[in-house]
Amino acid sequence: MDILTLLKANIRRRKGTFISIVVLMFIISMALNLILSVSKSCDASLNELHSSAHSGNVTVMIKDAVFTDEMRQKLDNEAILDHYKVTPVAVMSNGMDCGDVSNENSCFFSVLTEGIRLVNKSCSGYEDSIPPLSKGEIYLSYGSKNRLKCNIGDKVTAHANGGDFDFTIKGFVAEPVFGAMQIGWKWQFISQEDFDMITAANTAQNDVDGKWGTGYIVQLYKSDDCGLSDGKFRRQVNLDSDIISNSWGSVTLDMSKHYTNIYSDNILAILLVFILILAVVVLIVAGHSISTGIELDYTNLGILKSQGFSSSRIRLSIMLQYLIAELVGSIIGVLAALPLIGVLTGFFDPMSGYITETSADLSKTLLYLLAIFAVSVVFILIITHKVCRISPIRAISGGRREIYFDSRLKAPISAKFLSSTLALRQFTSAKRRYIASVIIAAILVFFMLMVNALSTAASSRKALKMMGVGYVDLFIDFNETKSREEIDRVMDTVKENGGLQTRHFSHGVYLSLDGEEIYCSIDLYPEDIYVTKGRAPKYDNEIVITEIAADEFDLKIGDKVDIAKYDKHSEFIVSGLYPSMFDTGMSISMNADGAKKLDVKPRMVDGAVELAEGADPAKVKAALEKEYGDDIKVTIADENDEMEIYETAIQAMRFIIYSFSLFFALVAVTMVSTKAFTQEKTDIGIFKAQGFTTGKLRLQFAVRFLIVSVLGALLGTAMGMLFINKLLSVMLKGIGITSFYASFTPMSVIVPAAAICLCFFLFALFASRKIKKVGIRQLITE
Repeated sequence: MDILTLLKANIRRRKGTFISIVVLMFIISMALNLILSVSKSCDASLNELHSSAHSGNVTVMIKDAVFTDEMRQKLDNEAILDHYKVTPVAVMSNGMDCGDVSNENSCFFSVLTEGIRLVNKSCSGYEDSIPPLSKGEIYLSYGSKNRLKCNIGDKVTAHANGGDFDFTIKGFVAEPVFGAMQIGWKWQFISQEDFDMITAANTAQNDVDGKWGTGYIVQLYKSDDCGLSDGKFRRQVNLDSDIISNSWGSVTLDMSKHYTNIYSDNILAILLVFILILAVVVLIVAGHSISTGIELDYTNLGILKSQGFSSSRIRLSIMLQYLIAELVGSIIGVLAALPLIGVLTGFFDPMSGYITETSADLSKTLLYLLAIFAVSVVFILIITHKVCRISPIRAISGGRREIYFDSRLKAPISAKFLSSTLALRQFTSAKRRYIASVIIAAILVFFMLMVNALSTAASSRKALKMMGVGYVDLFIDFNETKSREEIDRVMDTVKENGGLQTRHFSHGVYLSLDGEEIYCSIDLYPEDIYVTKGRAPKYDNEIVITEIAADEFDLKIGDKVDIAKYDKHSEFIVSGLYPSMFDTGMSISMNADGAKKLDVKPRMVDGAVELAEGADPAKVKAALEKEYGDDIKVTIADENDEMEIYETAIQAMRFIIYSFSLFFALVAVTMVSTKAFTQEKTDIGIFKAQGFTTGKLRLQFAVRFLIVSVLGALLGTAMGMLFINKLLSVMLKGIGITSFYASFTPMSVIVPAAAICLCFFLFALFASRKIKKVGIRQLITE
């Protein structure tokens, strides 16, 4: 009962601290519940879609000419294969377009398959049933909505070997295998009448310029006793039947899920790390508050000990005060997050290609909060150990040491800059009092720098090259396949009108590397490949491979590999390592001569160029359009809005991190400055007795916290320069980035540092308003 009385008294005396901890834990618990619940909802909704559509463990796209009876027999005899499902498809080899927006990746058209769900007109859920299609109507995958920037009722045109075919969009469906916006292939659905018509037209025009118009989507299902992963299952089936080697490409169920949720997973992971670091900030703030509170209450704590309170009971009362604040904030935060889950999932739905059915992940949220509580208990026990050193006798002196030195470092005081130099002296004389604030400022600046690095990397030549994206000034699309000589002439025009830096012209194809399927980029200009180790593929028996693929297949420079396409096999040597985000980093590259050995004919229908430094993209575009007319379409990179939705996601993440950082700075500065103000009441009285005005004292108080924030900003910036590249390389490995390069500009460094410094100054100035209530009478109490 006495502990309860002491606890209530502590909360009443320090209600400001109690409320601050409640608010900070409210934000952390709300964010934790949001992040974990959105992640769970996305995974559960996608799994439900795959279950409804009866997706196979491996989905293979293969042309009908090579899916022979012999191959079917091999699949029938495969021991680890339970069964397979074959869906005839018509191939739109030249993609689709809607108005001025096009997707040149191949699309597969079939009649509607079982289990596909129709998105409702408000894009907030699914319809109970899916109406059949009439002639001229099409159901597009939901990921195509943003990719093609289309809506229900719009006209789309599909380009196949057999001609161009127009359709009216009847609705959008959640096709789980290829439906995400970021997946190039798309599986669309048309009526039986249209399918028969396109199939007949494509059959009459099959094998045009190396493109085949008819085929199958084959879904392979593992047997119940097969213990292999999806990837190893695919490899074994391929070794036994050659189905993958003879296919256009394939995707495992695990890969499809990874590609579909790749952006939500990575964005949520970064936010989760940020929130957990903010939890550390809460512990630092609480620790400073407890430590300072004990120093201020030496006399009262000594009196409590004289009345029979043991050190353990006093420490328990302090611990309960902060744990109750954390508990109250956590409960409110968890409840407040529930209505926001649907808002955040709706942000990811257009990219993921399905509607997320929300559900709260309370169990995992509770585990994270319990971990925070457990760490808090240990932390508070360590901080409150100094209570054990308090005795009633020592409490009479307020806990002062017998010999007291304020500091070995004394900053000089200047009469000309009295307020600022006096603030510096006060800081150097009590450095330990402000260490927590320095650490907090450093952490906040570090994360603000990190999100700035993500944003600026998209416009940095060096950053994009190191990440495997490639910096581009102009996109060039041809109206038909062009030869090397024809593209060389186009490049000559570019050189003559501004200068040329890098040429990006390649054809993507899936090959078999030692039995494993891998994406291969056949580069028309291999000498322009950015290689991190070794050299570019100069000869027809050389490849370069990404670091992720090299680790996966245990390969190094100089190793020999067997690469196959259809029934052609050839030995290649790994000549170097290069960065690439194709297929999330699982890719290789070879030159056109190497592709000929495998009977692969690269089709160059589009590409991009990086211009020389200082070249005017508009001038080069005008020159190309004048020279080649309707044969060419040139788009300036800044006008290409395909990445708009991803850039919006990064900007949203930046807003969240900046907002949370500034709010945590407000609470932390308020708590620390309040304690500092309480400790310095006597000093303030002395200053007023010497003629200092309230305004000067408030400014001096705020300048002290400005000094603290500057030190924290410098520390956070130094940490950012040292560790942001490594941290983001680890966090973004899932999307194929193994060497992130933070391209810091002066503004990207100055803005977060200045924001934190300004906020520390203003918040401290605001918190110091109580100084006007302190008078000379404060000295009489001494």
